[in-house]
Amino acid sequence: MIETEILFTSADSALRFAFSYSTQQYSPTPMARAMRGGNVGTGKGLVGVDGAGQAGMVRCELKDFSDLHLALLVAQFAPSELPCDCTRACCSGNRPNVEWADAISYLTDHTTHLFAGALSHYRLRRTLIERHFGAHRDTHGKKLTLERLAEQCEIHRQTVSTHHQKLMTYLRGTKGVNGTVGVQAIALQRADELLRERGFVGMEEAA
Repeated sequence: MIETEILFTSADSALRFAFSYSTQQYSPTPMARAMRGGNVGTGKGLVGVDGAGQAGMVRCELKDFSDLHLALLVAQFAPSELPCDCTRACCSGNRPNVEWADAISYLTDHTTHLFAGALSHYRLRRTLIERHFGAHRDTHGKKLTLERLAEQCEIHRQTVSTHHQKLMTYLRGTKGVNGTVGVQAIALQRADELLRERGFVGMEEAA
């Protein structure tokens, strides 16, 4: 086990920090300020070189994960957009996170096998995966409905529903006595066990 101070109380907070940390920022960021409030990590407020180093160490522990499991973790915990301060007139203040987009592309290609022998629409599959991982929300911050997705993709509502059901079963699993564990839960469980074993994640301190 490596010798390191335990800074996270869950794998979720460790992974979200590691995949969101910007090495270009050496002053307290919104994430760092949030951590001080306990929203992301444990409130210890990693910033600057220390934060970059901790994020890199967490990421390094995942180096032997399969492409599938790593893509699932990136899609779940990395932001879909990053702050942009290019000051161009056309800039909205955010830019796409290439790492997140690449993970979504991998998952879109990987899930083709779920539709073997049937017609599968790449755009629909990708949109449903993006939607599952937090993108494609309306002005109120809610997920776009399947009906609206059907309209956008110009595909029958039942086709959208079938794609959604197969993808969610694969990613999230099913409940019940004969339920199955989704690949997303398997990836997170493996990360949780590894980060606890390596000393990055510990039990939350009692108040």
